[in-house]
Amino acid sequence: MLDLSSDLYQSWRDLARGVKEGVPLHRLSSDALLSGDPANVRSYIRAVHTNSRQAARRVVEMAPLLPGTTLLDVAGGSGIFAAEYARATPDMKAILFDLAPTIEAAHEILTAEGLEDRVTYRTGDYRSDPFPGPVDAVLLSNLFQTESEENGKVILSKAREALRPGGTLLVHGVMTEPDETKPTDAAMHSLLMYVLFDQGRAWSAETLSSWLAQEGFGVRFTRPLGPPFRSKLILATRLE
Repeated sequence: MLDLSSDLYQSWRDLARGVKEGVPLHRLSSDALLSGDPANVRSYIRAVHTNSRQAARRVVEMAPLLPGTTLLDVAGGSGIFAAEYARATPDMKAILFDLAPTIEAAHEILTAEGLEDRVTYRTGDYRSDPFPGPVDAVLLSNLFQTESEENGKVILSKAREALRPGGTLLVHGVMTEPDETKPTDAAMHSLLMYVLFDQGRAWSAETLSSWLAQEGFGVRFTRPLGPPFRSKLILATRLE
């Protein structure tokens, strides 16, 4: 986590220049991960893994899935959300779908923690490749904050295609209020996403819900994870 903090410090230091030039100065895009130093990829994935464990457990508590569910975790990083769901759900088949360098790091991390048998791995790029399917549930955690509106709707369309009719979609991440300036910590998170990703920003829950409706989903609830977490969970169903 300290290595990642050092990298982020460089980006925040050059924030004014990044805003002026209109581009992130410390890219964490798919292309950057594929072409970057594998050690840096592992460092980033490990940092996210450490920070996400308790949030993953909270999401599992808030939205339990039925025994025997097939869950697809799209761009799931270390696979901690998929692993925690599999730990809590009897006979679950959890699939982690991500880039090859990320999958390699995830396998290494989950093996060290004795969780490697909880998850199966599928290599691919969620932006350019179809999602594995059919599945009963799709998890999109901390994903839309890296994407434009156009890309976000494409991702939802792919999720719908991968889901069986009536399947469950879980959307987790930091979300702002409708004016996108509150709460303060979510607005700061949005700025951080701008620093790191070409289209980065934190979207409001209302905006994401409108995309879901347009792409054939019915929202069942939107709830904050609660302290100490800043994120929210949207639970939706693929409509017939």
